[in-house]
Amino acid sequence: MEWYDKEEDILNIELSSGEYWKSIELPSGIVIDIDKNGKIKSLEIFRASKVFSGDVKKVIESSSDNEVI
Repeated sequence: MEWYDKEEDILNIELSSGEYWKSIELPSGIVIDIDKNGKIKSLEIFRASKVFSGDVKKVIESSSDNEVI
């Protein structure tokens, strides 16, 4: 499941449903959430509209019409 928060300009992509353990913040504005088994649980991309452009940006922005958290 993914969601885009248009006001905060954050794209979140859920990769697994494992129990959250910790987050790793990268200097590029990406946060990787890790589950208790050491697998990537989700990715949060800050300033998503600046990271993506063209057709990808349109898809992200249209997803805010469907699901916003």
